[in-house]
Amino acid sequence: MNRSLALRAALTLLAAAECAPAQSVDQLLARLDQAAVTFRGAKADIRRTSYTASIGHTDVESGFMLVRRAGPGKLEFLIDIAGDNANVLAIRGQTVEHYLPAIDEIQVYDFKKYRDLAQKLLALGFGMSGRDLAANYAISNLRRERVGGRPVAAVDLAPKSQDVAERLKKVELWISDEAAAPAQQKLYFRDGNTWTIEYSNVQLNPKLPSGAFDLPKGAKRVKVQ
Repeated sequence: MNRSLALRAALTLLAAAECAPAQSVDQLLARLDQAAVTFRGAKADIRRTSYTASIGHTDVESGFMLVRRAGPGKLEFLIDIAGDNANVLAIRGQTVEHYLPAIDEIQVYDFKKYRDLAQKLLALGFGMSGRDLAANYAISNLRRERVGGRPVAAVDLAPKSQDVAERLKKVELWISDEAAAPAQQKLYFRDGNTWTIEYSNVQLNPKLPSGAFDLPKGAKRVKVQ
């Protein structure tokens, strides 16, 4: 066999290996469990594409997200969206704060009644354990794909909770081979709307300044029912 044929054969075998499932669902969940033990936080650039079925409109937003573990079973999030509709969303415990720079106002929401839904959606994100993912979603269609040129494990998820299933039909989740963290998510809602969230420049357990999750202290605060 000449060098050209040998190289072609090697590339074919490599491509086949990337396309074939390299692990079972149990092995994927075990990898997530292992990564969750050492997870303290994350930083990533995000791009969210929202499709509104009722008007056939697609909107794209970009920014960055911070996550930190505040204690056992407690994660805090900050999502900072740039552009014409710049806004910042901070999720801590049972409170959501939504900062609108255009009017320098922080809208404060009591998250208690949405806590169950929020916990199950947040189980799809950074720091998720395989145990939590399997407890909240039926997992199917494990496959090998690429996102941003990098190999990932992709799965389809169906929510087990009736409350969540009334709003959310299914989720496609792409999990990075490198970091055991989400590379992309696509949420399919019952009303026909979809969200596609892409993550890039992911940093796990970064050193974040103490005030990284703080919103402007001088902004007007308004409680929203």
